[in-house]
Amino acid sequence: MKLTTAKLKQIIKEELSMTLEAAEGEEVMQAIQDVPVAAEKIAEKVRSEIEALSEPAGLDPMVLSQAVAALLTAD
Repeated sequence: MKLTTAKLKQIIKEELSMTLEAAEGEEVMQAIQDVPVAAEKIAEKVRSEIEALSEPAGLDPMVLSQAVAALLTAD
């Protein structure tokens, strides 16, 4: 599975959408508390995809991670 910038943005939007659709009050507060957990899950998915993509190409996963980060933060 190839991880593209568009796919990564879609994953993040889906996670945010689920959080924003939560009911008000305590459920919203719980969702806010769950954000770090969701972010960690997303980070782990991205990390595993980067490692999987970098291995056959012989690239350093950290270099590829930095490239992905640059793409995500670019305007």
